[in-house]
Amino acid sequence: MARHDVEMSIPTTKMVLHADVVFEVRSDGEKLGELRVSQGTIDWFPRRVQRGVSLTWEQFDQRMTQDR
Repeated sequence: MARHDVEMSIPTTKMVLHADVVFEVRSDGEKLGELRVSQGTIDWFPRRVQRGVSLTWEQFDQRMTQDR
């Protein structure tokens, strides 16, 4: 099974305001991508891809709960 590392970079405040919270995700030391969390959206930027996938929080909720 792959070993996953998740590194987080957060702004100085605890509430997400104008700066995204960035999670760098690695599998067996190789970068899978970055997850960026903001007030309005959640974005996934896979490695080697310049344009990520962006979802509103409502869209994210629908996708995470649609098969339950």
